[in-house]
Amino acid sequence: MAKYFRPEEFACRCGCGLSKLDPKLIDLLDSARTIFGRPIIISSGTRCEKHNTEIGGAKNSAHLIGPDGFSHAVDILVLNDYTRWHLFQIFERLGILRFEVSNLHLHIDNAEYLPHPILAGTYFKEKR
Repeated sequence: MAKYFRPEEFACRCGCGLSKLDPKLIDLLDSARTIFGRPIIISSGTRCEKHNTEIGGAKNSAHLIGPDGFSHAVDILVLNDYTRWHLFQIFERLGILRFEVSNLHLHIDNAEYLPHPILAGTYFKEKR
C-alpha cells in the first residue's frame, strides 16, 4: 500500500481499470515523494494494450504488463525545468536507470527486462 498515492493514480487512463504497477516502483515513488517534500502527480501508470496503441506508445513499453505480471513505468507531470531536474536527481539517486524527459512529463521505470540505462528526450507540440 502506497503512503502518498491512491491505487487509481496508477490505473490505465482509458477507464478499463487495469492497475498492476510493480510494488517496488510504488515504494520508490513513496521514497521520492518524501525526499521531494511536495506531491508528485502521476499522468500515466499502467496501460492496457489498446490504450497504449491508441496513444502511440512503444510496443514494448514499460507501462504495459511485463513478464512478471506487473507494469514498471510511470509518467510524472512536470511543468518547469527546475522540478524536472530536481525529480530526475532524486530518482537517479534512488537507482532508476531508465528515464524519458519531455516538456510535459518525466518518465521513470524499473523494467529490468528492457535495455538500460537509457535517457531519452521527446518534446511534444502543444495541442490546438
